[in-house]
Amino acid sequence: GVGKTTLVEIISSNTRSSLIKMNAVLSSIKELRNQIANAKERLLRANRKTILFIDEVHRFTSAQQDALLPSIENGTITFIGATTENPFFVVNKALISRARIFALLPLNKDDLKKIIEKVIQYYSSLKESKIIEISEEAINHLIKFSGGDARNLINALEIGISITRE
Repeated sequence: GVGKTTLVEIISSNTRSSLIKMNAVLSSIKELRNQIANAKERLLRANRKTILFIDEVHRFTSAQQDALLPSIENGTITFIGATTENPFFVVNKALISRARIFALLPLNKDDLKKIIEKVIQYYSSLKESKIIEISEEAINHLIKFSGGDARNLINALEIGISITRE
């Protein structure tokens, strides 16, 4: 909800790299190795780099994390991992030593207010638009409820919009 995937997509687009997105909870080491093999072939065949984005990388086993190392070192992939945990405690040291760590912070109140305005503007511009009135108290409640997470904010606001008449 703070834009991790969007940021990776922007990086991929601006570097003209292929983007492979994986979730560590759902991916096996076999799938990881297949993706790395595809990246290697893509690099050799089309001279196109691959960004391998692994969400929840802390959920990979040590063996899965180790499987990334040779491909990172030889340039087959550019690895981007995301974790909600402290990477220094949950990602193996070999992988950390080959990485640059960026901390993405929860969105602030002003950012979240802008998102509320955009959602309201979107629903107001639809063919079957809705007139949306929201109190300052409700806005503050949504912001507090979201915990700085845009996805939580948007989902809660859309539920509210969907259950109201008009």
